[in-house]
Amino acid sequence: MMNMKNALNSICFICMIFFLGACSTHLKEINIVSEKPGPTILIAGDSSSFKDKVRERIIEKYKPTCTIHVVNVADLKEKTADSYDVVLIMDTCMAWSSFNPSLKAFMDSEENRKKTVLSMTAGDPDWTYSYKGVDAITSASRVAKEDDFFNRIDKDIERVLALAKQ
Repeated sequence: MMNMKNALNSICFICMIFFLGACSTHLKEINIVSEKPGPTILIAGDSSSFKDKVRERIIEKYKPTCTIHVVNVADLKEKTADSYDVVLIMDTCMAWSSFNPSLKAFMDSEENRKKTVLSMTAGDPDWTYSYKGVDAITSASRVAKEDDFFNRIDKDIERVLALAKQ
């Protein structure tokens, strides 16, 4: 009986991993170079319908005046904030962990945290998260929350850009 229970638990765990992996997909890397010299923004994230819409709004707002580099969140392990004025991270909170190892490694650098705007989606609309002094902008992936999520991210980007000018 115990072996059957362990087997069932293993199957459930594998199904959960597959399901969670299906919820977000790999984000295509893009570079947008502004005609005017200005700030640089790194956007790292995963892809979902909700986050893609918010990310597109951020890109549309800042592309006339900023150079924007978009990468998959897994590529953060190869990045530092040194080359950017703002780093926007748009990730998903997975069920039993706060965020992926690549994001954790990036956030462990104090210099990276100073320029980071962290946004995370989760199933719970009331969920909040903070890591080493960086408060994440959190939201459930609901169309009704898109404007609020965009506005909160935009406000933080503006705050970090203002600090970069000082």
